[in-house]
Amino acid sequence: MTEQQSHRDPEAVAQELLREHPEFDEVPVIEIDETVPPRPEEEIADAVRE
Repeated sequence: MTEQQSHRDPEAVAQELLREHPEFDEVPVIEIDETVPPRPEEEIADAVRE
């Protein structure tokens, strides 16, 4: 690690990595509303596991 790298702002490093690798960003929430009933395939999978 060079002297310059050791004094970089962590936020700047994080933003640079995020620009290079957007897959590291927050995972999107698929179902925000937890009151949504399960899809039929989820119910089938649950029944198979039981």
